[in-house]
Amino acid sequence: MAQSIKLLPRGKIFTEAEVDDRQLCLSTVGTIDSQDRDDIIEALALTPSDISQFVTSKDDFPSAVNGVITLTDNKTYLILDGTIDLTGDRLVCGQNTSLIGGTSENTIIKSTGLSAGTALISSEYSLPMRFLTITHGTALDLDATGNSNQAIDWIGVNFTDCATIGTIKNYNNFILTDGAFLNSQGMTFDGTIGTVAFNSCLFDCSATGTAIIIPATATISRRFRVIYSSFIAASGETALNVSASATIPNEGYILDTANFTGGGTYITGVQYNDNKALFTNCKPIDNSGNIAQYYMNSNATTTTIAGTNTFVKVAGTTSAGSFVEKFTLTNNRATYAGSLIGFYKITAFLTFTSGANNVIRARIGKGGTTTASSESKSTANTGGRSENLPISDIVSLSNGDYIEIFVANESAVTNITVSDMNVIIERLN
Repeated sequence: MAQSIKLLPRGKIFTEAEVDDRQLCLSTVGTIDSQDRDDIIEALALTPSDISQFVTSKDDFPSAVNGVITLTDNKTYLILDGTIDLTGDRLVCGQNTSLIGGTSENTIIKSTGLSAGTALISSEYSLPMRFLTITHGTALDLDATGNSNQAIDWIGVNFTDCATIGTIKNYNNFILTDGAFLNSQGMTFDGTIGTVAFNSCLFDCSATGTAIIIPATATISRRFRVIYSSFIAASGETALNVSASATIPNEGYILDTANFTGGGTYITGVQYNDNKALFTNCKPIDNSGNIAQYYMNSNATTTTIAGTNTFVKVAGTTSAGSFVEKFTLTNNRATYAGSLIGFYKITAFLTFTSGANNVIRARIGKGGTTTASSESKSTANTGGRSENLPISDIVSLSNGDYIEIFVANESAVTNITVSDMNVIIERLN
């Protein structure tokens, strides 16, 4: 996605909107003198100490040693002029090395002659990048193993014609804003990473490729999030492959307002109804819900009553309904597995038999404690006919809270048989 900064003729006053919207485009001709340098720094809202090296050709980088250009720690390289061809060499970035281009439309780093399987850019440290395009068979090899608290924050970084973008491993955070994969694929996140986040990005895979991969060996300790972004996956291509065996917190796999087009595979691995997933406002994939249903039919197990007006959990073997998301189910229990606290409507319908003319009470229980607001009563039929009893309530649920259905006999110490029961739990907010 194009992002740029413009150096206009001297005397030009840059408005806040021009800077904030990043609608400026870097344009320089010939030798950059000290005044040009000051103008660029001002346009970028930087201080003179932020810019350590202007780059208009490969020669402005340090000299290559055995095909490796080692960039200096804590140094910012401002790439000014079109395509920088490293002619068979590659970049190894130092600690907090920064690469800043003028615009991802025409600031390009490539290396003619470098093996397609060799990463063009490598680092084991934080690597800020802005407003540039990387094009090579393998773009990246970023592995911060052994270096704690390293982070990647990119704005306006594009990958074009990259058969494999590469692996990013063991970073504290990765954030890409306003970036693009153009005929590119294979950005893999491995090891342990706190947050992986994409915001306002375009992903256009190449043939038979997968745009983003989270393998089984990955641990995402906080979240993997893609928001306000679009995926183009043609036939044979895959947009997102997040392994079901990868470690991700419940509701930590977040897709929000993500659009998918093309005839390929949009989502593989973790699906919308997994406890790890939180998909909202996405098209045309299924979005996540917080809902559960369990039921039993023709149950013959008796609920034993030991005293009048004492609520007892309904006995019997229950089955899961067709739609269960963010809940785990056991017999007459639904346990909330989501991470977001919310309000839920609980509805239950019971069919029961008990002693003639016995008044039967029913309640919803949260965490083993029944709620008076959910109570309803019905009188058992004198001829043994089954009677119906509906109950409902609104409760707040957080992770680990569970819902059960209870009954009590108000009239006698007589057992109750709930032959049929249907329980539905649905989020309200």
